[in-house]
Amino acid sequence: MKVLLSAYACEPGRGSEPEVGFRAMLAAAAQHEVWVLTRENNLPSLASFLAGHPLEGKIHLVGLDVHGYPLKIKKALGRVGLHWYYDLWQRRAAHRAAELDAEVGFDLAHHVTFASYWTHAGVASFDGPFVWGPVGGGVETPVGLIPELGLRGAAEELVRSAIRRIAALSPRVRRAAGRATVVLVQNGETARRIRTSSPIRVVSNATSVASNVALGKGERSAAVVVVGRLVPWKAPVLALRAFRYVRHHEATLTFFGAGPDSGRVERLARRWGLGDRVELAGRVPRQDLLDRVATAGVLLHPSLHDEAGLAIAEALTLGTPVVSLDWGGPAVLAGKWDEGAAVTVSPTTPRRTAAALAAAIDRCLQSPPPVASSRLLPQESFEEEILAAYERAATMRNDPG
Repeated sequence: MKVLLSAYACEPGRGSEPEVGFRAMLAAAAQHEVWVLTRENNLPSLASFLAGHPLEGKIHLVGLDVHGYPLKIKKALGRVGLHWYYDLWQRRAAHRAAELDAEVGFDLAHHVTFASYWTHAGVASFDGPFVWGPVGGGVETPVGLIPELGLRGAAEELVRSAIRRIAALSPRVRRAAGRATVVLVQNGETARRIRTSSPIRVVSNATSVASNVALGKGERSAAVVVVGRLVPWKAPVLALRAFRYVRHHEATLTFFGAGPDSGRVERLARRWGLGDRVELAGRVPRQDLLDRVATAGVLLHPSLHDEAGLAIAEALTLGTPVVSLDWGGPAVLAGKWDEGAAVTVSPTTPRRTAAALAAAIDRCLQSPPPVASSRLLPQESFEEEILAAYERAATMRNDPG
């Protein structure tokens, strides 16, 4: 088939959404000829990677940007500016997709990266089989844990939720659900927000990183590590609160990441008498981070509304036990690894949730697995899921009955 892949973010070795777009591109090209519609600044790294690659002849790169949109405005508006730019990009993508289709004659279109139930998908206007996702955006903070956000974080959560629900009502946004032949979603919470008669399958973006995780070296420690930005919804305070209940006498807690909540975490660590056992390591190079995760006793991931959880997938691939909330993307990932020790805790009140997280951490530290000598891959391959979605979409188009 000739596939049009709309991947706003698509770069090798960057992690997060760029890695998802990159892996979707390789998955599609494994069996089909692919035109990748992506941002112009992604082209140099993609072209460098593909030079001499076996799939080079099957992948056509098409750069697209919104020229005339001042970078200083985008930076000044922060995340609002990013979403504004993204929406403008998707509008242009719709026109560019129509032009490409007239030239090529695509058999299928696929919208991936930053795919959300409340944002515009330009290629949804394609008149043919359309695969949407994996789609996210539907996970919200559990009501009982809203106090962990603090006043500012709670206000941001309220605004975030309202904006998403209002944006989802737009006819342009709703077109994707109406036009999709097959819908891939990242978690059950998002699936419940999508109104479509098309088949829905849960596929986590995070499983895309499994094949790209480099193994670490060393012995398993009693370190509890938290990976992610120190912002309210990533719940670093909940992680610190949980560590107060951890009984293992050698356990330490290290935060890898930076953000506005770092001062709050430092103050609470001192107040709760944890200062000598808690480290704020800040941002570190990716391989150094993976080395620390590979030998950690536990990856603690208390995030309150993660759609997927790439850090969880990386830890499970490395054989490191994971403790997270039974909520959103982490709950999906917990069941994807046969050999991975993933424990989820139901979110209730801050104190009860913290105590349950601590009990799970202690169980993991009491019987630690050896450091993995080979990657532990998920039960479901991201590549296979993408290709299967294409086959389902093509079959349904040809045989709608």
